[in-house]
Amino acid sequence: MIDPYKVIKKLDFERLAGTEGEKKAIQVIGSHIKNLGLDYKLEPFEIVSFSPGSATLTVAGKQFTGNPFGLNEDANVTGEFVFLDNWEVLLYNLGAFRNKIIVSYGFSRKLASALKKQEAAAYIAIGTPARKASSLSHRQNTFKEGYVPCMTVDHITGEKLVKYSGKEAGVVIKQKVEKKTSHNIVVDIPGKGADKNLTLSGAHYDSVARCNGSSDNAGGSVTLLKVAEHFAKHQPARDLRLIFFGAEELGLLGSSAFVKAHKEELAERVPFLLNIDVAGDPVGFDTAMVLGTKELLGYVDGISKEIGVAFRTRLGIYSSDGMPFSVQEIPSVSLSRRGGRANFYIHTSDDTPKLVTKKAFENTVKSAINILSRVLNAKIYPIKKEIDPDLRDDIEKYVWNSTMAKPELNWEPKYKK
Repeated sequence: MIDPYKVIKKLDFERLAGTEGEKKAIQVIGSHIKNLGLDYKLEPFEIVSFSPGSATLTVAGKQFTGNPFGLNEDANVTGEFVFLDNWEVLLYNLGAFRNKIIVSYGFSRKLASALKKQEAAAYIAIGTPARKASSLSHRQNTFKEGYVPCMTVDHITGEKLVKYSGKEAGVVIKQKVEKKTSHNIVVDIPGKGADKNLTLSGAHYDSVARCNGSSDNAGGSVTLLKVAEHFAKHQPARDLRLIFFGAEELGLLGSSAFVKAHKEELAERVPFLLNIDVAGDPVGFDTAMVLGTKELLGYVDGISKEIGVAFRTRLGIYSSDGMPFSVQEIPSVSLSRRGGRANFYIHTSDDTPKLVTKKAFENTVKSAINILSRVLNAKIYPIKKEIDPDLRDDIEKYVWNSTMAKPELNWEPKYKK
């Protein structure tokens, strides 16, 4: 049997999309799939990725180091150093921050657009207290259309920087950016032919830069391997496809590529996706984020309680690989484990195997298998291919901000003649 913690240890390395780390992860995951007597295929897709580099801020004769944003090419800029308590000032005082180096707490895609419009020289994002500097990235379209050079620093460094507001400063980033190929790992488990429905379950196997991603998302990947192990031994009534998505951390690129490549099949056969993203915290709570209908939320909540798992459930969007499917009106449920140290340290170098345990995967694994077993073996397929209309604005806004491009929406008309 697959031991989740042993697999986490095998995946204890950086798995940035399109790099040697991704290739190594494919070998680890692929060997376990083969050992289960299953086959897999790789579906490649082109991306822009990078080799993690360095970032330095110099102000008032002091030098501070941080992490450059992913996809940020070499840069060397100077300007007045300006600390903002609230970066949203950039949205109002148009033209007031041209050629200035801005430092503030946090980052968002809305901020990225504001920085570009203001023609700022650079931006330094201060991180969360008690965490190392996180790894963030520009998006594919942002890279193509232009961006303001960005870097992250930890919170303690941010506190030190506040006093230098108004001084002259410089930011130097050294980092190689290039076109690369990432891959989705696809495993088909044929059913007994009850009908033509094809149910999907997925988890992304990549990590951010400078991070081994034990919780996010080696944890989800090993859960998906346990799902494969179960259904390799217990053939379901309906077809099941497992997808280990690549390049999620660079903007849901693997799941978006899968949706684009399988658009016709998704329209004809796929009514549901179960996604697993973040797992392994020994102390925490289990969540089921339902991107679908109230009926689906009640269904998942009820059948999970039957096996002794009380999820914190919510109807809404979830920042993971279910989002590209939602645009095709395919509902999804995303399982995760939250609240512990492993979850707190995601996207930093502290997301390591020492913060997860074998036992901590039990709820996630048995819940994923339970949900899929009920759906795949039901006499009548229990999930309607539908998403609550009240979620459509949130979906459109999220996909737009995530990709920095206009989403292609495919909503089913509310009323059909």
